[in-house]
Amino acid sequence: MAAGPPSHRRVRLGLALRNAREACGLTQEKAGKLVGRSQAWITKFEGARIARVTMADLDKLLDAYGLTGTKAEELRQFARTPLDERGVWVDTSASPAWWSEYQEVERDARVIKAVHLEAHDGLIQSEAYMRRQFELGDAVDIESSVRARLGRQRAIFTQESPPDCTFLLSEACLRRNMGDPAMMATQLAHLLALSEHTYLTLLVLPFDARFPATTYGFTLMQFNSATMGDFVSVEYAVGSATIDDEDAMRQFQRRWELVRSAALGEYDSRRFIRRVLGEHQRKAKGSTHADV
Repeated sequence: MAAGPPSHRRVRLGLALRNAREACGLTQEKAGKLVGRSQAWITKFEGARIARVTMADLDKLLDAYGLTGTKAEELRQFARTPLDERGVWVDTSASPAWWSEYQEVERDARVIKAVHLEAHDGLIQSEAYMRRQFELGDAVDIESSVRARLGRQRAIFTQESPPDCTFLLSEACLRRNMGDPAMMATQLAHLLALSEHTYLTLLVLPFDARFPATTYGFTLMQFNSATMGDFVSVEYAVGSATIDDEDAMRQFQRRWELVRSAALGEYDSRRFIRRVLGEHQRKAKGSTHADV
């Protein structure tokens, strides 16, 4: 029997197979018959409640769902790990970040704590901000990307009990206007509106904070222990790392506490955001007059 809750790898394995089954239009009962298993077995597999997964069973499901190539191999790697094994998983594939494909993971989170140094978290971006970000990033399909991100926000924040979220933003996040101060004014107004929700806290780390410079941001995800193990997500230009090793988790938690202690409090953070908002508004007004 497993010693702890399922790891993020095994949860992702179950969700990926469920998504693939539904994309094929198969019920759990029909999928079970295709691979010689019961509906109850499929339910447990998709819910990350089977301790040992055989490659024979997995390959039958992959064949039934038409999953091949790098995606199939990724799922095989997930299946090879014990149900509750902790470690570091680095994903450098061209596939979307895990939260784009597996929104259930975020919806089930009890606490989300994120540190951002340059850009605003996708969960707190206004449509104008995300659209500008995708434009400058040469996104292939901007409209599709915007719809996906807005859908992610609705999935997390419109549920009956959203996660307790704290977003810690460096001052650089507030001042980098990506060449469009009017858009950035809209984004900061959006942040102030979000900060009115009881489940969401915004904190600002000003440039003059007594804190050592750091080169990376991260997100801590905490869950009900019976559902899934806690983990840290660190995103890169070419993928992301998902870390649930206990020692590493403790280091990230200490890092979080250090950054939080150096940041402004909630009230002062909102005042700071309002001040920078006013600066962007004045710049946007000046740009409009210059164009005239």
